[in-house]
Amino acid sequence: MVNELASLDIPHLLASAFEGHGTVGPLVIPGKTACLHCLDLTRRDGDPGWPIVTARLGGYPPGEIACDATLATLVAAEATGHALAYLDGKESAVTNGTLEVTPDWRWKRRSWKAHPQCRCMRNNPYSLRMVMSPNRD
Repeated sequence: MVNELASLDIPHLLASAFEGHGTVGPLVIPGKTACLHCLDLTRRDGDPGWPIVTARLGGYPPGEIACDATLATLVAAEATGHALAYLDGKESAVTNGTLEVTPDWRWKRRSWKAHPQCRCMRNNPYSLRMVMSPNRD
């Protein structure tokens, strides 16, 4: 779904909450800000085992990860605030960044940059077609 949103130039905001930890961001503005793949590539650079971790994180069936109502509500409210700020034309703290709430209820901001190996800043990031030169048969 994220690839489809990016290909249609639709801004999107990630929000997640599970086991006492919540994250809001990044707010992805296709072609202008770091995307979710940029975050994965940056994490991979810091930890070669990251692809295994991310594969496991994505493997839970819906509703299987525990999350209390207070944390889910807090993350939803924070995400709504950032979405509304963006719609009002204001810079959001989660543009090229994430906000994470830890088990002790403290918010921590983390900045992200577009990864040099990510194709999100190119015109058609998901096309891998070979193109022949017009001067060749």
